[in-house]
Amino acid sequence: MPHLRKRYAEALIKRAVSHSPIVGIFGQRQVGKTTLLEAESNEFCTLDHERTLLELESDPQLFIENRAHHFAIDEAQLSPRLFPALKEYVRVHKKPGQFILSGSVRFSSRKAIRESLTGRISVVEVLPFTHSEANQQPLPSRLEGLSRVSHQRGLDSLFEKNTPTTESEFEAYLQTGGLPGIAFFRSASVRADRYQTQIDTLLNRDLRLVHQTSLPYQSLRDLLEFLAIRQGLPFELKDAIAASQISGITIKKLLFAYEALFLIRLVKSSGDEKKPTYFLEDQGFASWISRRGFETAYDVVRGLYANLRQEIHYRPELNGRIYQFRTKNDVDIPLVFDAENIKLGFIATMDKQLRPKTIASAQAFLKKNPKFRCVIAYAGSDAIVRAERLFLVPYSWLI
Repeated sequence: MPHLRKRYAEALIKRAVSHSPIVGIFGQRQVGKTTLLEAESNEFCTLDHERTLLELESDPQLFIENRAHHFAIDEAQLSPRLFPALKEYVRVHKKPGQFILSGSVRFSSRKAIRESLTGRISVVEVLPFTHSEANQQPLPSRLEGLSRVSHQRGLDSLFEKNTPTTESEFEAYLQTGGLPGIAFFRSASVRADRYQTQIDTLLNRDLRLVHQTSLPYQSLRDLLEFLAIRQGLPFELKDAIAASQISGITIKKLLFAYEALFLIRLVKSSGDEKKPTYFLEDQGFASWISRRGFETAYDVVRGLYANLRQEIHYRPELNGRIYQFRTKNDVDIPLVFDAENIKLGFIATMDKQLRPKTIASAQAFLKKNPKFRCVIAYAGSDAIVRAERLFLVPYSWLI
């Protein structure tokens, strides 16, 4: 199949099964969990099959006994009764790598599951394909490289090893995204059909595993569309209420549920402007549901977010975090990566000639954060050291 590619998550999964009796593989539907699960297991079942689910529910303890290591259970969240049985089994049998579970719903969002597995499971979250992963390139270390650069020669050498990604490739990534069961179809109409099936399953079935609601499908979809359009921008509850016609209290519960389904991810803000923002987990899905193309600097931001976060996400030893830096004086750094050996802020613009406000935001950020460098991702054609700790890089080169 065309989407069978080596995944960056594989190394983390192999590490986890070497020391933990239970390993969980999580991520949005269609992100490739089942393929990873089948590759890593010696025995496999899926609870999406009703007969298998009924067999497990009738006697969970019997179901998991005498299985080959690694025994894989796909979509495990569909059976909360499974987890107390697993808890008792691994209490007695402590050998690592016994069970690998997958979930399209974050287990910690379901109380019965959370209490059963505390301290007994190692978790690996699988992100949608990035541009580099889809093209079978090694996991990049571009953030660390930019954090070390101090002169033009170093900046040039950082990008001369590989052919830079073009602006058209950057835009194409935003339209196709990184869900392997969808992204690698060339036909836009086929992808649209797959996205429609995806959202129907998520909002009509999976959502109810986390939050019971009587809201109509269209209201749930309208809220998701609002979040897709507003990616990278401060979240305004009053605007979300107006867009979806859902009460503020219910919206807060739905945001928790959407996060639990790996549809959205919260990014907090530092500085004195504290409103958070949300990014959708897959940018192809975001483009489809919002019906938008490549229009603003925040489309650059969402492309950078989707691709650059992998360098921290798949290196948990860095203990990194991603946030924004915004102030009430209009300083806006929409992406900040902070980890061991990584101290970077990113500003995005679709301009070829920088505006004074862009430079002023970068300078204000650097003054407030003396250990950081700032990258202005712009529409130019050259990587330039503009000033000490301030670089200009064509935005398409960064993915």
